[in-house]
Amino acid sequence: MKHGMHLGDYLDLEWFLEQDKAAAPGQILERDRKLGLAALAESVSPELYGQFWLAQRREQDAGTLPSGILATLMTVLGWVLACSGLLAGISLVRGLLLYSGAEPVNVSVFLLLAVFPQAGLCLLAAGMLVARALGRGELRIPLRRLLDLLWRRPGLLSPQAGFVRALFLSRGWPARMLAWDSLRRLHLGGLCLAAGSLAGMIVSVAVTDLAFGWQSTLQVGAQGMHGLVSTLALPWSWLPTHWGLAPSLSQIEGSRIILKDGISTLANADLIAWWPFLSMCIFSYALLPRLLLVVLSHRALRRVERDFVHPDLGRIVDRMRAPRLGSATAGERASTPLPLGGSLDRKDVEGAVASAAGGEVGCVLLLPPELQGRIGNEALGELALRVCGYPLSRVFPVALDAEEIRQLLAECAGFAWTGGHERFVVLVEGWQPPIRENLQALNFLGLEGGGSRSLTLVLAGRPAGGNWLTAPSGAEQEMWTEAVARLAPLRVDIFGASS
Repeated sequence: MKHGMHLGDYLDLEWFLEQDKAAAPGQILERDRKLGLAALAESVSPELYGQFWLAQRREQDAGTLPSGILATLMTVLGWVLACSGLLAGISLVRGLLLYSGAEPVNVSVFLLLAVFPQAGLCLLAAGMLVARALGRGELRIPLRRLLDLLWRRPGLLSPQAGFVRALFLSRGWPARMLAWDSLRRLHLGGLCLAAGSLAGMIVSVAVTDLAFGWQSTLQVGAQGMHGLVSTLALPWSWLPTHWGLAPSLSQIEGSRIILKDGISTLANADLIAWWPFLSMCIFSYALLPRLLLVVLSHRALRRVERDFVHPDLGRIVDRMRAPRLGSATAGERASTPLPLGGSLDRKDVEGAVASAAGGEVGCVLLLPPELQGRIGNEALGELALRVCGYPLSRVFPVALDAEEIRQLLAECAGFAWTGGHERFVVLVEGWQPPIRENLQALNFLGLEGGGSRSLTLVLAGRPAGGNWLTAPSGAEQEMWTEAVARLAPLRVDIFGASS
């Protein structure tokens, strides 16, 4: 994607990830591996695998995607704001330029209603941008706690509301993109308002006979009015004076309206000397600032899109580049499995590293200490290869406890992971209910690595006939799935241990 991930791409990705929750993890792994082989066959650069995956999923989906709905809504919103702004600007100026021949257009009223409000709104918007740049304008989503409660409880909303949940419950990136895009379109509407005002001014001057003047009940002389005009004309004061872009002191004196005297004694040249000045005021204090705000908001949106990396893209690309799925695919070289053998004594296991290629680590398996020595090394290697697609390199008998997980991560800090992506397979006894300490440890293990770590949970049912890798029951699978779902935005692939 030229500018990174757009909001529509993000919503489509969340939509597809939400759909994947209803599919078997093994099918997802196989599908993504096939997409990876297709990308490899088309010589797609590894940096573009995420884009390729999203494009292929869009082609396979026959329904309407969130990106299409969003694009339609934002396009309609943009046109509505642009047309409304243009018509409002024209109507505003035409209403202020009504001239019957008896009373000229009041310059003070025109400035107060057509120029100063637009300039004030631009100044307010610029102040908000400055506050945002200084870190004092963080976006706060109203009712976040209520939305969090609703979307974390299963069954209350549609399972396809994942893209909405991501918008409100994630770390703020989609909300930022939506905010900047909406702000850009609002400034575009303001730009059209200023353009309509300026167009209405120029057209009215071209097709009608107008006269301008000023008046005030206050004791304001021509010198005071000339000072105000000179101040407002500073942005274009460097232009030649013979262009007449600001009325001179004599023209200001000659266009002052005194009600008891009327306008019959005023010179026509003085009465028409104001329209270039008013046009330049609209251009300098409404049109140009709005144009600058549109450009700034557009650049801010592109910067957010460029800097954002979806936390699940790493997992997706890692599945696409998996070296094998159980057995080598046609044309692939089978990966070297972990040469496991002997007992799983903790000292021996942690000291032995078996890697697929060049000392790289494929995946690490976390084994409950109570299962140490009860499951053969070959079975663990096959299990890890089946659920994550990479060969097992190390086994750590550790309990699902935050402190032990912290120590584990410290031991793994120096590993050279295949593809630069960390993969942890956690084997748990699924018939035991998930307790808070287990979930906190999973959350710490998953979120600590950001988007460069995959976490796979394998549920083992009750042992039968000496087999400790049995399939969990439907109730056990559902119990753990619902518990892990509360760890959002963390995503965990959940498999059954049955081979």
